[in-house]
Amino acid sequence: MDYVFSALIIASPWLFGFTHEAVNLRIAVFLGGAMAAYSFCTEYELGVFRSLPFSANLFLDMLVGVFLGSAFMHISMGSRGGLVFLILGLLVLIDVFHTARPVNRPTG
Repeated sequence: MDYVFSALIIASPWLFGFTHEAVNLRIAVFLGGAMAAYSFCTEYELGVFRSLPFSANLFLDMLVGVFLGSAFMHISMGSRGGLVFLILGLLVLIDVFHTARPVNRPTG
């Protein structure tokens, strides 16, 4: 889901019509790109470099969700981009809390 969310975040200014909001456009492209980059490096089935633990990926996803969800209050009050960020942030957080975490079982 990380790649889907990152693509949706990057495309959101064009999909939801707030490309004229320069700050929101930059936030969307930066956060979506960062999310794709750390997902690319995560130890899971869709990771390529597999150097970042899955728990760190979930923590970074949570930070992105919190930032997007709070951007409405701090950065984009009353704008269309702020409302989209609020919704996307909540969706990312729902995804984080519904993601099955791998169980570490002792060997031996």
